Amino acid sequence: MADVPLSSWDMRPIEAINEFHRAYSDHDIEGLLAYLAEDVTIRFPTSPQPIRGKQSIRPVWSMVFTTVIPDIRQEILATVAHGRSAACEFVETGTLTIPSEVADPLGLTPGGRPYSMNMASFFHFDDDGLVDEIHAYWDTGTFADQIGIDIGVIRSLQARTHAA
Repeated sequence: MADVPLSSWDMRPIEAINEFHRAYSDHDIEGLLAYLAEDVTIRFPTSPQPIRGKQSIRPVWSMVFTTVIPDIRQEILATVAHGRSAACEFVETGTLTIPSEVADPLGLTPGGRPYSMNMASFFHFDDDGLVDEIHAYWDTGTFADQIGIDIGVIRSLQARTHAA
């Protein structure tokens, strides 16, 4: 089957997703947020509630980049788009850093825990070409095994990050 050229509408989401992941890997919070609609909804597998609004995700990603996983990187494996939707498979690597003030009450050893995991995110774009929904997926069990922390503790840590 011959390759079919993508329409210009299909290319915009692919280019946006590529730039979004580049900004994420560069820890460029302003560049990252520039791709999001003000009322974006973001769902993570370890969070019971979605994050709503661009300004609500800002402190979460800022804390991830500066404290929680300061060496986080994402490498895109594949991106597909159709209309206003896109899906992206990528590998995320980093070192989850748990400071002693968080680790001690949970009975964990403070310090860094390296990981590498395949992930996928599904994006939806609004009329202005901004991302208005992200639904991220990853294997929480494999992640927990790699960093040596029970998934319940991971959920608790993420809830603290989102509440900060």
